[in-house]
Amino acid sequence: MLKVLVIDADSDFASLIGRALLKAGHETRIVGDAKYGIVRAKAFEADLVLVSATVPGVTTSQLVSELKLHVPGRIVVCGDSQNPEEIQAAIVAGANDYVVKSSGVEAILGRAVPSDSKVSSEGENTESDDDEDDASEQKPDEAVSTNKSMVSLRAPLPDGKRPFVVVIAHGDETKRAFVKEIVERINTSVHVIEVSTSEQAITACADNRTVMIIIDWQISNIPTKQAMKTIRESKTGKATAIFVTYKSHSPEKQRLAEFRGAIAFAGEPWDDGSLEGQIKHTFDVIRQRRRKAKMLAFKAQEAKSAS
Repeated sequence: MLKVLVIDADSDFASLIGRALLKAGHETRIVGDAKYGIVRAKAFEADLVLVSATVPGVTTSQLVSELKLHVPGRIVVCGDSQNPEEIQAAIVAGANDYVVKSSGVEAILGRAVPSDSKVSSEGENTESDDDEDDASEQKPDEAVSTNKSMVSLRAPLPDGKRPFVVVIAHGDETKRAFVKEIVERINTSVHVIEVSTSEQAITACADNRTVMIIIDWQISNIPTKQAMKTIRESKTGKATAIFVTYKSHSPEKQRLAEFRGAIAFAGEPWDDGSLEGQIKHTFDVIRQRRRKAKMLAFKAQEAKSAS
């Protein structure tokens, strides 16, 4: 398994690359700008960095030179140019290789990823679709319990203000990280909390100003449908949007999740863009709900003042 950092402002291309890497079992981080890319590079210690040749606000040479100071592994530039001078400039700045985006994801990763860590073909689904309805029916060794990198179940209070929180609940650390990258690219103002069990998910939702929980149908220790019911019935549950992921596209699971209060769904594999599209849609729904709530509160205040 490799640690791969993708730096690209093109979210569609970055997600496509990220999904292919995720399928192959590589730990992947995706960022959309140069500043955050440098910050992540310093902490991540990537084995491979795939960096776009068109990151806004910085030249390719500048970005590669800065990355070279913090990246122990290979740096591969992904661009649309076939100009030998531009390619040579990237190599001189410190890049190990330059690949053309139009060659496609499979060709890019076939060249960028070392031969002993090759990514599987784009259409291959390495997950089994024969998943059970409840996490309680999983085998003991399928439940992931601890994660050294997992953050606190309570969000920090910068300037004493409680941030809006998105809870990501999934037993697979790599998939949690992948979902986190998407959430943080779509909405930079939220604080993300990662958990690996449904019990932690319930606690995280209760202890924070949670606007959304993205929870896997197969998460361990409490059946997801029971966890959803507990979250919905909590003091702040009505204000929390519930997003359910599962291993395969299943109308039956979607109906069960919807019955428990889910408003969005995404079945694996996530290579059809459904995950990112649904997360964007859910944030839109949350914004509409907040606007409606503010309007109702304003009208109630007006009515009170008039009386």
